[in-house]
Amino acid sequence: MLDPWMKTVLIAVITAVVTTFALSRFAPRLEARSVRIKAAWAARDAFSGHLLTILSATGRLENLDPDEAAEPLRSRFQGECDRWAAQVEESTRYLIDHVEQYVLTYPSWPLDLHGLMTGSVVAARGLWLSELPLRERARRVNALTEPVQGIFFARKSYRLRHLADDRRRLRELLRAVNEPAPEPAPAAE
Repeated sequence: MLDPWMKTVLIAVITAVVTTFALSRFAPRLEARSVRIKAAWAARDAFSGHLLTILSATGRLENLDPDEAAEPLRSRFQGECDRWAAQVEESTRYLIDHVEQYVLTYPSWPLDLHGLMTGSVVAARGLWLSELPLRERARRVNALTEPVQGIFFARKSYRLRHLADDRRRLRELLRAVNEPAPEPAPAAE
């Protein structure tokens, strides 16, 4: 039989060999997975940041009318509105150009999150590019972005209570955006 000290040394050697084998076998996989997870979270952070930019800039655009101000302020207010409109332009462009990076970081089934997210990004970009007046575009893009923010980035306590309502509201807004506008009635002669 082995002496107790020899037994302790043998257990330590076997443990070291097994640990070295396990680390050499699984560490590369864990490192690769870590890179993918960090990239997914970075994509979600960018998505969240651009949604917040859209919400805040469109909210400001809705509430400021440069035409109501006197001339010295009117040009300054118009400059601010142009800057906020450029922020919305940049954020909607980013979201549509990089949709594949953040959509696939969320599960789709059973809530159809991929379809809702992609549909909202496409609709928001389309509305922003439309010929509607600036304040109306801002109002509609804001209304479209609010439920997306609630679905994906609100606190869990909010989501538990309002997820179904936000999904229903977003689907209704997407349906309204995608429906063709009614034809104007011909003018009576």
